[in-house]
Amino acid sequence: MPDVAARIHGAMASPNWSINTIAAIIKGDPGTTTYLLQVANSAMYAGVTPIREVERAISRIGMEDTRNLIMAHALRSMFVTRSQMLSALMGRTWKTSARLAALSAVLARQCPHMSPERALLAGLLQDIGVLPILIVLNRFQDQLTDEAQVLGAVDRYAAQVGQVLLMHWGFESDMVEVARSRGDWLRDPRPAPELADLVLLARLHDKFVEEEGNGLPRIDEVPAFAKFPLGGVLPDSSLEILHEERASVTDIMRTLGADE
Repeated sequence: MPDVAARIHGAMASPNWSINTIAAIIKGDPGTTTYLLQVANSAMYAGVTPIREVERAISRIGMEDTRNLIMAHALRSMFVTRSQMLSALMGRTWKTSARLAALSAVLARQCPHMSPERALLAGLLQDIGVLPILIVLNRFQDQLTDEAQVLGAVDRYAAQVGQVLLMHWGFESDMVEVARSRGDWLRDPRPAPELADLVLLARLHDKFVEEEGNGLPRIDEVPAFAKFPLGGVLPDSSLEILHEERASVTDIMRTLGADE
């Protein structure tokens, strides 16, 4: 676990932790401080007045969401490689994660009992298993010549690695399930809508928009679609509501540091 995230995680395990304790840890890292204030003042969380203090940012975002956002930010920052292939793949992975986060948050606004803030975190963390895989492959960067082979390894192991990682770090079971269900389009464990269902719909929509949907089921054919009041599906099998909310998606991505 990255240092600043590990220190927050450890502090929150103490029965005597407080917002001031967590704020002091965050303030020790200027990059994390800037990121948290940027998120707190974004359209996703913004209130009437802008926030300039870390303590107020934590209060606005919430402690659990603050911890998880910092985790995602720290993980993105820690990956360094000389490999152009792995660097490009990491960049694409982060952009996809940011887009999934934005799409999931916008979808959650349409759904009763779904938190847009939690949906944003879920979208951001579904690909968390990609990073450890890239870190391992980075040890062999001089031998890597076939991007398709690297992508094959990512697709094969990312869901399992993400599930184990989030369990090890003590994330809630619904967030662990989001990572585990990566690409499991036909999952249908129960009739009630779940966070994993929402992120899967966002991911499937994204694949059709990015023209990567060959061989995948239509959105209105997956069990998750029937669980949410999301309106119509366009001829390309993407969600009409997300085309209408493009500006919101772009704004959230910009907040996360991944402009379209």
